Amino acid sequence: MQITLHRLIVVLAAIALLCPVFALAQGNPPPRVGRHALIIAIGQYGPKEIPMLEGVRFDVANARKMARAMAVPDENIVYLRDGQATADAIRAAIAGLERRIAAGDRVFIYYSGHGTRWLDASSPQNYCVEGLLASDGRPLSNQELGGMLKRLAQKTDKLFVFYDACFSGGVATAPFSTRSLQYNGRRLTPKFTPVGAPESCSKPSNFSTRSLALVMREQGNTPENVVHIAAARPDEVSFDNPEQGGFATVAWSDCLFGEARDIDGSGAVTVSEVTQCAQNRLNKDLVSWPGITGQNMVIGGNADFVPGWIAAEAKPAPVAPAVAVASAVSAVPVVPAVQAPPVVSATPARVLEEIYMQRDAARALRVDVPKSTLKIGADAFELSITANRDGYLYLVMAGSDNESLYLLYPNALDGQNAIKAGETRRLPRPGWAFTAGGPVGEDTILVMLTDTPRDLSRLRAVKEGPFLKSLRDAQGNSLLQQTIVLSGQVGSDAFGAALIRIGESP
Repeated sequence: MQITLHRLIVVLAAIALLCPVFALAQGNPPPRVGRHALIIAIGQYGPKEIPMLEGVRFDVANARKMARAMAVPDENIVYLRDGQATADAIRAAIAGLERRIAAGDRVFIYYSGHGTRWLDASSPQNYCVEGLLASDGRPLSNQELGGMLKRLAQKTDKLFVFYDACFSGGVATAPFSTRSLQYNGRRLTPKFTPVGAPESCSKPSNFSTRSLALVMREQGNTPENVVHIAAARPDEVSFDNPEQGGFATVAWSDCLFGEARDIDGSGAVTVSEVTQCAQNRLNKDLVSWPGITGQNMVIGGNADFVPGWIAAEAKPAPVAPAVAVASAVSAVPVVPAVQAPPVVSATPARVLEEIYMQRDAARALRVDVPKSTLKIGADAFELSITANRDGYLYLVMAGSDNESLYLLYPNALDGQNAIKAGETRRLPRPGWAFTAGGPVGEDTILVMLTDTPRDLSRLRAVKEGPFLKSLRDAQGNSLLQQTIVLSGQVGSDAFGAALIRIGESP
């Protein structure tokens, strides 16, 4: 769609507000008061029969690095180490998080320690129950954890859970009675203990499993608001290296902190792209260990979530083998083993789709469009938005030319984008309008209702009439994503959104 003005009344104050700035933020993001973390790391267990995990001490530092990359202030990080992390203490810490957080906050939960698995004799499906093992040797089942995390997820804008543990699998073809793997003087320890479970639940089997991500989905959580990263598939081992910590944790933290690349050129590095980077690292780390057939990380929930903005300038991606990132539900590879492409420039519609996936999906936003198809040169664009809460409206459009990205509202003619709960705003308002200008195709329009105003002066854009046209280079995409998704250093980042498509025809 091309912009055709009906009336042009320049509001100088609004123009001053919208002047573009070409700088790109670098380095660690400033801490944000609405971000929280719980880091649970258990290397020493009370019961003597449970193997020690010597590398967990490194996992604590890497988890802290991940939390800081996600802008969690140090004072908002709670640690449970070794003997502190009893079953009751873990329950209390999660309950404490639930009390402290406000609606729209973000929470990061990290666990490093032993996973466990046991047969649920009461289940007619013969489920092997999976869970995490507390330091006192008491297991916390996925069902219980899912219930506790569900209450958190109902308040948060995003809940991100990373667990470096395993629940079943084998070292080569041996069951888990093999407690460690020795090679050339080095040693790895599987992060699993069976706590008296039958062998059928302690090695790859045909028993059904219920991962934490699947349990939370069954309990009605919104998939877009929850992200799970597991260090291994349900039938694989994740390993503790006493010299560096969990392979998955090391790889993922390093990738989040700058090694991951914006493969599709959308302007942000997503969970999927960080995990792809980490999987490549993990594959290389395990090459020197004969008998290990692999360890595949699993993503559950919103793989398009952007956890941090460390490498947001979209550095070129090296050509490297793609990884097999497993699905949390099916636990099968979902990325073919082909060469990863270099960075490309994502289509404008894809950029908006990625921003849309950062929304709080529990916030429904009603948008009504009188016409789903507009006649080029004749029909004017119209829509009405009904707010379900107080906030600020933003409209961004990806044009049918597959090249242009416009910030339509607020604009230099209409900068008053605050709206009250229950109010219906019809756009465009008197004083500005635009008609379908072609080419034939589909416009994608992102409608956002944010809790706090966005600083539009950060955009890398040029003025086109009263609107801003975002520059379609790496920095332009990145700054558009950051500006629209993030509030200032104070205030909530949470927003509701709708993504609509409008066709343009001759």
